[in-house]
Amino acid sequence: MKRPGSKKLPGEKLQRQRLNTLAKAPRRITQRELDNSLLGRMVSSRRAKRIIASVSVGSIAVLLAIVAGATFSPALAIKEIYVTGTERINPELISKALQGHIGTPLPLLDEKSVATSLASFALIESFAATAVPPNGLQVKISERQAISVVAIKGERWLYDPAGVRVAQATGTEELPEIQISEEPRKSQRFRNAIDVLMALPEDLLHQVEFIEARSKDDVQMSLRSSRDQRIIWGDSSDSVLKSKVLQALMANHQKTQSVTFDVSSPNAPVVRFDNF
Repeated sequence: MKRPGSKKLPGEKLQRQRLNTLAKAPRRITQRELDNSLLGRMVSSRRAKRIIASVSVGSIAVLLAIVAGATFSPALAIKEIYVTGTERINPELISKALQGHIGTPLPLLDEKSVATSLASFALIESFAATAVPPNGLQVKISERQAISVVAIKGERWLYDPAGVRVAQATGTEELPEIQISEEPRKSQRFRNAIDVLMALPEDLLHQVEFIEARSKDDVQMSLRSSRDQRIIWGDSSDSVLKSKVLQALMANHQKTQSVTFDVSSPNAPVVRFDNF
């Protein structure tokens, strides 16, 4: 049984329905709320960037500290120097010249400073410095190699392609003698002869006994096996073809014959007999 007076009036019912509808509708965001929200996001973003930047700077600082510690650490300082590759040079003299690098950390080793230490050794053509952890330095030497003999004031000396004197000749070397009277480093004729020798096939190079470069285009040679047979080589071009043509020409003539083989133009070689 309903109590009297509990029945809702139509006006009240309509008002409640309106309130329910407003409660379900999306709430409008005010401009102040929107501004506060954007400001909050900006502050949060800036705070996050500061944190990331701080972490990055800290990581870099730690990394630099580790690298610096490893680089300058006495544990990596050079204590032993090993010299290899020498034949004519006393390796102990090279080790002595490099003593100034003892105590230098391996990561800080400068090849230019090593080159300066070795500058007084004329027979060193090149070198390679390699770290041997934890405290070793290996220096591999490449010495200058003789390619010719030059007679200077009655004495025969071995010279490399750059005109550097390597050693005194013993007479047992099967190297061509360049016929000049001036100092090799200052001689254009020496350089012209070297250009040809460097271009010769190895098997023919060891057969050459004398070579004379009157000019860049006029280089002549004679072989050990037949001194009476002279070769007009021309310049340093077409050396392989000239070598093959020369071998074919020499195969058809006796070694005792006095003859000149002109292969300066290998496509049109000339053979001249000195007896005619």
